[in-house]
Amino acid sequence: MIGASGNTARTGATRMGLDIPLLTAGSAAFSISTMFSSMKPVLITRFVEQTGYSPGMAGLAAAMPFVGGAFSSLLMPWLLRRIGGSAAVTGLGAGLALCEAANAFWFASPALLLLGQCAAGLCGGLLLGLVSGWIASSARSEQSFGIVDMAGVLMMSFMIAVVGSAVEWGGLRGGFLAASVLSAVFAATMHLSRHALPKSFEQADGENAAPLEIRWRGIAVIAMGVAFVTFSGMGFAFMVTAARKLGFSYEGASSAIGVILLLSATGCLAGGWCAARFGPKYPLLAAFALCAIGWHLALHTQSRVVFLMTLGPAIFALQFCFPVLVALPGSFDAKGRLAAIAAPLICSGFAWAAILAGAVVGRWGLTALPIVTDIGMLLCAALLFAGTSKPRLAKA
Repeated sequence: MIGASGNTARTGATRMGLDIPLLTAGSAAFSISTMFSSMKPVLITRFVEQTGYSPGMAGLAAAMPFVGGAFSSLLMPWLLRRIGGSAAVTGLGAGLALCEAANAFWFASPALLLLGQCAAGLCGGLLLGLVSGWIASSARSEQSFGIVDMAGVLMMSFMIAVVGSAVEWGGLRGGFLAASVLSAVFAATMHLSRHALPKSFEQADGENAAPLEIRWRGIAVIAMGVAFVTFSGMGFAFMVTAARKLGFSYEGASSAIGVILLLSATGCLAGGWCAARFGPKYPLLAAFALCAIGWHLALHTQSRVVFLMTLGPAIFALQFCFPVLVALPGSFDAKGRLAAIAAPLICSGFAWAAILAGAVVGRWGLTALPIVTDIGMLLCAALLFAGTSKPRLAKA
């Protein structure tokens, strides 16, 4: 049950337009998602070097947390009806930390590694979906998504440096142990916030929710989110490999990319503000174009300086779009349930990005990635027009 003090704090924060406990839990949940992204480019390269995995197998291993996140969307409706949110955050957070610790000791076994990575992603996806549903049904959801996404990206700039240093020091085992410690910290943060959060979506609304109906426009915007993260994340999956080809060390590449991620965090707030001010369509179209141009230049240059300068706009576009993509499904369901299902699905795009990028690089090489990204951005634009072709439902 939610205590009186928790209700008071929640109400007071909502009157100011910001729900501090919700933003705290959301920042931790989004940081868990970006932790998987932080690990991916480093692990893909290290898997090939340390274990002899092919680029395709390395991409699959790094992608499995996002596959697990996609599976979490199938469990989300049951979780919302039977368990709710605050009752689940502690167990899921602890499970995530244990999965990452286990991965540190069985990474040499492909079957066990894939299973452990998928289980970690399942826990993380459920946490992300629960919190995203709460945010989508709250006031000023676009700005709130921008804030928690920015917090996750700011943590990402730190985590990619931590994971890179851990891999430099202890190989794959060091990287997974670092992830386990980070997961425990984020789980503790969500645990401390749980008493001020709603126990379930029905309790948050004060009434039983009507059955969720998913119409084709909602499907289109979710598909657009998955497609954008997939195609924009292809270059992200191999950016450490690209940096290594230009002569960067693991630690040097991780530190430089971490700085770029830190600066690109402003894109999260900018995306949330632009969506609230101008609507989602035209800001997203501009970001799609910026993403395509940035990755094309970054992955074709032979200059370290040009690589870092063009990597910035490409990553900024991803950060700009993400809070808009997560918030947009919430406009089709005022209860936030569609956003809860959509958030881990959209994040699963990082899995398909790693798998697709591994296949493309293995077949045609690194310079083929921007071509596939360009095609993907055109697909995203088509889905965007399909999903926003009529006025969206206003929140109740």
